[in-house]
Amino acid sequence: MYTVRITLALLLLAVGSGVLAQGVSGQDARPNHREVLAMGLYPPDIIMRHQQTLGITDVQRGRMLKLVRAFQDEVAELQWNLQSEQQLLRQSLVQDEVDAQAVLPRVERVLQMESEFKLAHFRLLIAVKNELSQEQIAMIKRRLSQRRK
Repeated sequence: MYTVRITLALLLLAVGSGVLAQGVSGQDARPNHREVLAMGLYPPDIIMRHQQTLGITDVQRGRMLKLVRAFQDEVAELQWNLQSEQQLLRQSLVQDEVDAQAVLPRVERVLQMESEFKLAHFRLLIAVKNELSQEQIAMIKRRLSQRRK
């Protein structure tokens, strides 16, 4: 039983920052802006904040808004379900004695849901980047390199 508790504690620590420490919205399942920018992807909120400087056209803006709305529609139910599963998982783990056979399938469900959320987010980020022109991407890269100096 001691081994099971240690294993679950390590598992909890491993997934804690990405799964159990999430806020109510579940948004923390997404990579942070620095990670995304380092991958060469550009979060829509950053594009939105700098749309004038980047010269985002009305057509690009409309397409990006459509992408963001589709993402929000796709993940809305997932976020609710993820929060529910996380609450159930927390309740299972706070018990003095944890039934690994019962808890580990729930951990797998939470991790799968988090993975689905991240996949949807990456689809959005890739689609947003594909809406940008080469000149706009070059401008973003220049601005990022200037910020690092």
